[in-house]
Amino acid sequence: MLCSLAHEAYILRNSIIPYVMGQLQRHRVWLLGDSGYPHLSWLLTPVRNPRTRAEERYNEAHGRTRRVIERTFGLLKARFRCLHVTGGSLFYSPRKLCQIIIACSMLHNLALRRQVPFLQEDGPDDGVVAAVEPVDSDEEEAEEEGIDNMDSVIQQYFQ
Repeated sequence: MLCSLAHEAYILRNSIIPYVMGQLQRHRVWLLGDSGYPHLSWLLTPVRNPRTRAEERYNEAHGRTRRVIERTFGLLKARFRCLHVTGGSLFYSPRKLCQIIIACSMLHNLALRRQVPFLQEDGPDDGVVAAVEPVDSDEEEAEEEGIDNMDSVIQQYFQ
């Protein structure tokens, strides 16, 4: 949503989110990410090759939850074309982009309450999908910790 040329994993890595999530880790708070993201202790990604029923259940729950999030993003992009890559790009600071997205979310919720219909969509999403960036060697330790955390979540909640 920010820029079709920068992969989300790069944006995540260079944002304040890793710091904030590090502070929240003791509260067992996680974010969900797709398989394009690195394994981090606070970022749950799908198991690439599930070998157990618990890993399959984890992937199913992960997928169901992510689909809700993706549908929400789709609805926001449909209602506010400025958020959709075909409607233009928002070239603002990250702070301003956050304010725009929050405002769009609030207006969307208001529109839902007042039953404001969506405009007709032009067609399928034709956004650019960036390639997954390789994990730097400095990040290998964090990657291992993320895998261990994901295994722990699977063992605790999906056995």
